[in-house]
Amino acid sequence: MGPWIMFPEPRGDIILFAYAVFSVALLYPNGSGWARATLLWLALSLVPLALIVAYRVSPFHPLAQFPGPLLNKMTQIRLAYIVYTGKRHLEIARLHDEYGIVVRTGPNTLSINSHDASKRIYAASNCMDKSNAYRPGRLFDGGLFFIREKNIHDQRRRIWANAFSPVNLHAASHTLSRRSRQLAAHLAELDDQPINLSSWIRRWSYDVMGDLTFGKSSRIELMSDGDKDGVISSGQNATVLFEVLLAKRKQAETPEVDICSHLLVGDSESAKKLSDEDLEHDALFAIQAGSDTSSGVLILLLYYILANRDVYQKLTQELNVHFAQANEDDERSLFELPYLGAVVQEGLRLGTPSPGLPRVVPSGGCVIDSTFIPGGTIVGVPAYAQQISGDNFWPEPLDFRPDRWMPGGLGPGSVLNKSAVMCFSSGSFGCLGKTLAIRELYIATAQLLRELEIDLSPSFNHNAFREGIRNMRSTLFQYPLTVVIRPRA
Repeated sequence: MGPWIMFPEPRGDIILFAYAVFSVALLYPNGSGWARATLLWLALSLVPLALIVAYRVSPFHPLAQFPGPLLNKMTQIRLAYIVYTGKRHLEIARLHDEYGIVVRTGPNTLSINSHDASKRIYAASNCMDKSNAYRPGRLFDGGLFFIREKNIHDQRRRIWANAFSPVNLHAASHTLSRRSRQLAAHLAELDDQPINLSSWIRRWSYDVMGDLTFGKSSRIELMSDGDKDGVISSGQNATVLFEVLLAKRKQAETPEVDICSHLLVGDSESAKKLSDEDLEHDALFAIQAGSDTSSGVLILLLYYILANRDVYQKLTQELNVHFAQANEDDERSLFELPYLGAVVQEGLRLGTPSPGLPRVVPSGGCVIDSTFIPGGTIVGVPAYAQQISGDNFWPEPLDFRPDRWMPGGLGPGSVLNKSAVMCFSSGSFGCLGKTLAIRELYIATAQLLRELEIDLSPSFNHNAFREGIRNMRSTLFQYPLTVVIRPRA
C-alpha cells in the first residue's frame, strides 16, 4: 500500500474510536480533582482520531477529487454496518445512481461502476492483488479463495484445476443428476402442503458437495436424515464433521476421483503437496462455499421462475419435449437447451447480489477508465450494479426477462452485455468452479420441473422474501421460499 494509507479498513477506525471512549470511561472523574486530568486525557485521546479524519476529508488526500458521502470519506464504520445488514450491494448501486461512475465508498476505497474498468482490474494479464477484505479469519485462512497474492494463488490454482477437467465435470454431472432426482423424490412425498423449499435446497447442496468433495467417504445425507447436527446453521458443527470426513478420506485405500483426490496429489508441475493445514482449509472451503453459494443462487432462480408463470410454462414445455426424446443420463443435450440456458443466465444476473471484488492498486498507481488512481487504493467494480445497469441490459434491467438472452433479445434497441455478469469474476482469480456451478443450476432446475408441479404457496409474501435477502459471503434468506408441490402424472 502507498505510504498515505492510514487504517484502510473499519477495524482501524473502530480501534481508534474505542480507544477514545475507553479512555474517557476509565478516567471519568469521581471528584472535581480529576476534572482537569480527565479533560487533558480526553483531548490527547481524540487528537489522533481528529487528525486522521481531517486528513481524509481534506483536499490533500489523494482521493479528494472523487465524490461520495462525507461520512464514508471519514470512516469505514458506516459501510461496515451496511455490510453487516447484508445490503451492501443495494447501497453501492444507490451510491452510483447518486454520484456517478466513480464513488469514494471509504477513506481509501473507490467503487468504479464501469465495464471497461473490470478489464483493467481483473484481466489475467495485469490483474491486481486481492485486498485485505479477503482475510476470512482463522477457519479458512490459507484456502484458495482467500489467497491474496497472485503468484501464490496461481500455484494453488493449478492443483484445483485438475478437479474441474472435462472428464471430472462429466462424472460430477452424474452425481448432480442422482442427487437432484433424490431431491425431487423427497419433495414428492410432501405433496399438497406448504414446503420450505429453501431448506430443502440447502440440504441438497450439502449432500452434493459432500459427494463431490469426499466421494464414498462422505456421510452427509441431510435430505434423508435431516440436519440434526446443525451442519448448515452452525459453522462450528460443520467444521467438526468435515474434519472427521477429511481424515477418513485421507485413509481411504480405494482410489476415487473427487476434489480431495486432487488436493491430496498436489501440484504435478512443482511436485509440491499441500500441507495438512492447507488441505484442511481447501477441503472445508470447497464443501461449504460450494454448498452455500450454489444453493443461494438456485433458491433465487427458482423463485424468479415460480413468480413468472409465463417463464414457468415456457420452460416446462421445452423440458417436456427434451425429456421425451433424450436419454435420461444425457446431460450434454440438456446443456444445449436454449430457453433453459436463457433462464439460468438471467438467474445468475439477478440472483447473485455480490457487492464487488476489491483489489489493491499497485504502488505506482494506474489509469483506470481514463482516470489516474493512486497506488494503494482499494478499487473494485460493483458486480450487482453492473448486472442491473441499463448500459449493459436494456430494457427492464431490474426485471427477470430470460428472453433477453434469446436471439433477437427484447426487441429493437435491446442491449445485452454478456460479459457484464461478474458473479464468477475473471482473470487469474476467476472461479474455477464456474462450469460446475452452472451445471448444478441446469440439472437441478430441469429435474425438479420435470418431476414436479410447483407453485408458490397461497400465503407467500413476495415483498417479505425480497426484503429478507441478505448477502454476506453468500446469500442468506430471512423469509423462506414456501411452495406447494404435486408430482407430475
